[in-house]
Amino acid sequence: MSNQKLRLAVLPALLAATGVAYPLSAQTSAEPATQTYDIVIANGRVMDPESGRDEVANVGINGRGIAIITAAKLKGRRTIDATNLVVAPGFVDLHAHGQNPKGEYYQVLDGVTTAIDAEGGAMPIAPFIAALSGKALVNFGATASHQCARREVIANAPCQGHGAINPDGGAASDRRAYTAAATPEQQRAIVAALDREVAAGALGYGLGIEYTPGAGRSEIYDIFKAAAVTRAPVFVHVRSRPLDPAPGVPIAVVQEVIANAAVTGAPLQIVHLHSTGLRDTPTLIDMVKRARQRGLDITSEAYPYTAGSTHIGSEFFRDGWQERSGISFGDLQWPATGERLTRESFERYRREQPNSAVVVHMIPEEVVDTIIAEPEISIASDGMPWVTSGEHPRGAGTYGRVLGRYVRERKTLGLMAALRKMALMPAQRLEAVSPQMAKKGRVKVGADADITLFDPATVADVATFEKPMQASVGIRHVLVNGQPVVRDGKLVEKVFPGEAIVGKRP
Repeated sequence: MSNQKLRLAVLPALLAATGVAYPLSAQTSAEPATQTYDIVIANGRVMDPESGRDEVANVGINGRGIAIITAAKLKGRRTIDATNLVVAPGFVDLHAHGQNPKGEYYQVLDGVTTAIDAEGGAMPIAPFIAALSGKALVNFGATASHQCARREVIANAPCQGHGAINPDGGAASDRRAYTAAATPEQQRAIVAALDREVAAGALGYGLGIEYTPGAGRSEIYDIFKAAAVTRAPVFVHVRSRPLDPAPGVPIAVVQEVIANAAVTGAPLQIVHLHSTGLRDTPTLIDMVKRARQRGLDITSEAYPYTAGSTHIGSEFFRDGWQERSGISFGDLQWPATGERLTRESFERYRREQPNSAVVVHMIPEEVVDTIIAEPEISIASDGMPWVTSGEHPRGAGTYGRVLGRYVRERKTLGLMAALRKMALMPAQRLEAVSPQMAKKGRVKVGADADITLFDPATVADVATFEKPMQASVGIRHVLVNGQPVVRDGKLVEKVFPGEAIVGKRP
């Protein structure tokens, strides 16, 4: 018996003895195992969170897609030895602000194969797509940016492609677009601008309501009504906590968007539920789960860190921010130096560098542990663009951190559950608006070969708050649309297989 056959026969039994059963399947494609494939991934632990497949097998790839998964030996023009590696679907990040080469570099080394800016969005969507096409390591896309729509309508200052939190420095240079209340005519124009971009390929409606305090409840409700018609999801960073002495304020601001979704029928994703809810997060998780049980199309996501990040010049820090968030200057950290801020340094940075990000230490660790363990909440990084020496480690280490800290070390959740939260659930969130996503987040015949191979014994995040620009370790190989972009833990140069993920036209 060959060494390969011996391993394929013995390893599942050995692993089953530890309590994990790997049902070794037969060939799962009509294609013959005797043909030559473009790429063969050999002898890896193939894990598919959609079907539950978890076995040592060989994967044959032709072109951009997975052609065969089988226990039989395969012949390939190129072979990747996946011995002792997990062959997983590439991770899908629906909250990635870092849509630039540096951001993609760190994300692909963290196992990400699709990165979408669903909260901040972009406007207009066409030049955003054009700017990245042919230059992207990973698949990319964006929603229609509500912040940009407000700039266009209220301030007559259109964005130049990307929305994010401070589009083109807008929150610092022209706060009127964010703080002014819209007239009924302006509200209609804002909705029309968003609908225009959804029709042009944007993946939904991106609302950062905390950063647009002038947006009244009727304005947000009108956007939900529009989303109910287009069936494109609304991705919402809920509005700022009001200065209310009553307990449970985070619950109230989440109730607003859940009510809008329930009344209109619009699909909804609430971003970073834990940094919104803080100690009220268990109640918010319960609300999302009960809404889903009642048939509402409501989802949420979280990142595995106890600190958030935002631009220091943003509306998050308008008067009253300390009272609203229960934090003060010493809870803010300046990434470039690692220093904790004082009133003096905060005011200086806010005045001189309004578009630079600051780390906000505000989320209790037990809250992070709770939400990462929750099966109904997906994983997303909320990674900021890398424009300084580093904004936040989540842009480089989110997925390695989940796999290393929460799966291997703490055993907070199982590996298959983690892959479901990091790949399948985010892909499913976009399938209705973008049929492309039905071929992402899976390792199965017919799916796109967006595949991440990692060593479960060593995968981990390295990025820290003091040194955030450090790539994760243990991510050995990454393929995007059938092309290797990471080989033996290093970036493959001059390869840009990432494609635009776009919404279907009406």
